[in-house]
Amino acid sequence: MIFKSQKVFVLLLFAASMVFALERPQKYWIYFRDKDERVLHALSKSASAAEISQASGISERALARRAKVLPPDRIISNEDLPVSQQYVDQLERTGIYIINTSRWFNAVTAMVTNEQRQRISSLSFVERVEPVRIFIKKELPPSQIPFLDKSSTPTIQQLHDYGPSLTQVSQIKVVDVHNLRITGRGVLVGMLDSGFRWRIPEATKNMNVIGEYDFIQHDSVTANGSGDASNQDSHGTLTLSTVGGYKEGQLVSPAFGASFILAKTEYVPTETNIEEDNWVAGIEWEEQNGADVVSSSLGYSEFDAGQKGYTYADMNGRTATTSKAAVLAARRGVVVCSAMGNEGQSSWHYLTSPADADSILSVGAVSSSGVIASFSSVGPTSDGRTKPEIVAQGVSTYAATTSPASYGNFNGTSLSTPLAAGAAALVLSAHPELTPIQVREALRNTASNAASPNNSIGWGVINTYKAILYYGMVLSTDPEIIVLPDSSTSVGVFVVSNAAVKKDSVLLYYSTNGGATFATPLPMTLAVIVDSSTNSGMYTAIIPKQSAGTAVKFYVFAVDTTNKSRITKVEGRPPVPTSFELYQNYPNPFNPSTIIQYTLDRPNHTTLKVYDLLGREVATLVDEYQTAGLKSPVHFDASRLASGVYLYRLKSGEFSAVKKLVLLK
Repeated sequence: MIFKSQKVFVLLLFAASMVFALERPQKYWIYFRDKDERVLHALSKSASAAEISQASGISERALARRAKVLPPDRIISNEDLPVSQQYVDQLERTGIYIINTSRWFNAVTAMVTNEQRQRISSLSFVERVEPVRIFIKKELPPSQIPFLDKSSTPTIQQLHDYGPSLTQVSQIKVVDVHNLRITGRGVLVGMLDSGFRWRIPEATKNMNVIGEYDFIQHDSVTANGSGDASNQDSHGTLTLSTVGGYKEGQLVSPAFGASFILAKTEYVPTETNIEEDNWVAGIEWEEQNGADVVSSSLGYSEFDAGQKGYTYADMNGRTATTSKAAVLAARRGVVVCSAMGNEGQSSWHYLTSPADADSILSVGAVSSSGVIASFSSVGPTSDGRTKPEIVAQGVSTYAATTSPASYGNFNGTSLSTPLAAGAAALVLSAHPELTPIQVREALRNTASNAASPNNSIGWGVINTYKAILYYGMVLSTDPEIIVLPDSSTSVGVFVVSNAAVKKDSVLLYYSTNGGATFATPLPMTLAVIVDSSTNSGMYTAIIPKQSAGTAVKFYVFAVDTTNKSRITKVEGRPPVPTSFELYQNYPNPFNPSTIIQYTLDRPNHTTLKVYDLLGREVATLVDEYQTAGLKSPVHFDASRLASGVYLYRLKSGEFSAVKKLVLLK
């Protein structure tokens, strides 16, 4: 029995709970009407890049990238100005906590109640208030296809041992590009994902990560932290390893020579929600810090209960906030790669934003045989544009997990997208002068279905090798530098073109005084043939012996029969490192064991291998990342080998050295 007073109490509790439910804060965009443009006026056209960078908060690297696509008087625009701090302060004085700030949209996001939203909307400096979309991500299970055993990997002539990752990179012709010593050097790749435990897995721990930021916890740690779900950083670690992981014999990804900047933007509680304002904040931050390529394996379409979602009509590249941000990044010179989504078997089945954006690369998923994955979202956009642009392997794609030496096969456009981003990074590494539209055209027009693009695979499976040559001759960005026994230095550079290379035009210019003067150019000789019909291959020349530690600046110049020329520059790399040295083994001759010792001048991935005189590898003594300094003696037991002369080669980064040893039994 409930007495009257008890009924009143229960009703009051019920009413209070209803009020609480109605007043539960939700995340909103709060757009401002204007900005303080005095900052823009203060940026004189004659100001130096350093002064502009300091005044605007945009890095010099980003300014240089923007200069490829924007006229000098529009390098900085109104969109780049910070939001008014006065407006932010006024909002915070009302008790509202600002979560994210967007320069490009002149807006902030905050958790507000319905009553607060109405009050904010009436402020004179507020243009409008709109809900932030929250998407429920569709997860795909790991592949049930058995892991590809290393012994079953096809045997082809290649520079690296890709292990089980060979299938996915050979499909998009990355192996051919790596063989030219093009690995993404000089390119900065931005990642937008759930978090990155990159310091733990063996395939990612040696990556050159220049910066990272958590837009959820608002700190500089993108690996799991307090309050994160246990799987928070799993997805991002997978995608990062797929674009730039490196572990010989396991995972060698397309852009392992690139640098990386990481933004943790996806919130992964039990409902696996993704919030678009974090994505916008992340891509703005990466663009301002100089990212050349951005890879995003997130998509927005169907949203959480009670949230305002997008319809297919909104998939026009001009409605979704993330799509508009992707276009703004592309206009500033960034190659944006976005996953199409895994909605192919759902009632939605269309692409998700920001894949609907124009001027970007939207990426679908295929199997290793090139068949479209059943889950891969399809086009067109609601305004009739063909999507995706390109496809790569997203079925049973091999990637590193968050454990030190653990790998697996995974499904999703989340995996095909970083493969495509890696391919884009290789194109930019070979042709840093290209704009995002040119990179997009190079990848689209050389893909497998370029003659008849459609809304399932777009222009088709990427052909990275053809894409790097789409805009002409290529010179490798990682010269092969070998210290010879007489302390002279052999320099090898690949020169590849669709037109014939003029052999006598390939010259090596070098300077030993910081570039003040250059010695007489050295003619280079075609030593390794890639294509005899075009004289493409590795050209070599020998720089005479220099004093130990001499910093040599050099560049290679070449011309092809179209009279197009290219130059590859190498700044300040000493051909004779102060402390990079491979010592003669002792004893020598030996039976059956000997000792090999060496010194490294800098930390790097290092290998020490033994070969017979036919060039066949007979032993791997070292294959790991090592710090600088004199290394512990390496013991080589040759009990199983026949008597004879063998070669041992030390390789660390771009340096290598070779010596002979003699086994007498």
